Amino acid sequence: MTNRVMPILFVLLPLVLTLNVSPASAQRASTTRVEQDDPSVTYSGNWYSNDSTGHSRGVAALTNAPGARATMSFTGTGITWVGVMDAWAGLATVHLDGAMVVVNTYREVGDYQHAIFTARGLSSGTHTLSIEVTHERGEKTDGSWVWIDAFDIENGSGVPGGTTAAAGRVEENHPALMFTGRWYGNANAAHSEGNAVLAMDSGSRATITFNGTGVSWMGYRDEWSGIARVYVDGELQTTIDNYLSPSQARAILYAIEGLPFGTHALTIEATGTRNASSKGSWIWLDAFDVMR
Repeated sequence: MTNRVMPILFVLLPLVLTLNVSPASAQRASTTRVEQDDPSVTYSGNWYSNDSTGHSRGVAALTNAPGARATMSFTGTGITWVGVMDAWAGLATVHLDGAMVVVNTYREVGDYQHAIFTARGLSSGTHTLSIEVTHERGEKTDGSWVWIDAFDIENGSGVPGGTTAAAGRVEENHPALMFTGRWYGNANAAHSEGNAVLAMDSGSRATITFNGTGVSWMGYRDEWSGIARVYVDGELQTTIDNYLSPSQARAILYAIEGLPFGTHALTIEATGTRNASSKGSWIWLDAFDVMR
């Protein structure tokens, strides 16, 4: 394969994140409210609690700490993130099953229990939604606060404890994957099942939690690829230079086996660096193969 797979993918995101259902389907949907302190919602970073009669059940969580995240796994065909939008609210990066969109939560007039982000038309099954705070703000806002009040799930419920991948092929949109930072989707027949994701910002991470004795990372290598760090169970294992000319799709970039059978985590981190021959620092994630 000699043609470059271009990482220009915002066009893919609306198809995944904002599918609309017909009015008849919407009427059939059963909605479950999940509060911000439900066991299916996990937080990292510094979050604060806010009491107000305007919130769902009187309490919400908020933060402006860069890198702070709220994550939930759920079953169902749709989800809505409910929160506060006001003049002090900022930007958040939302990941849903490997697809990413940046959401501006600013609103000139404050609004409680606002539907900040909605995804409908999801396949029936388990999904993972992650909201990451970037400590960035739009043009008009006076702050960068992000609020979590509740989630409304269509035809499903929250999954406490998250999702773990079993043995076999795990695609980039599997709910056992957790993304932080800016990752972009790429649709191309060269990828496993036609899709992959990629990142170039230093510190952007993708983590797969799996149950088995080993795992391999499959990705794309080309003249615009950079250097990544690889962690297993939180410990740095190696750095991988993904540069290659000519390009190669579905390349095995890293593999480890012989782990004690059980639950493990593999993390891929973009460093934003490259070797002297590369024209970019992109890191690609196509799929994983989990070993029993």
